[in-house]
Amino acid sequence: MLTLALSDIATLGTQVAMHGAIRASEIAGDEIFEMMVAIVIIVYDTAA
Repeated sequence: MLTLALSDIATLGTQVAMHGAIRASEIAGDEIFEMMVAIVIIVYDTAA
């Protein structure tokens, strides 16, 4: 079972944002949108 403390969400968001910024020039617009939706779903499911 995966657990995630609420204080870790900010750290996770920062890591995801940095990864996204690095990869943004390599990924087409549609793929960026799909990746962002997937991240939101993962964070939402983990926090719920």
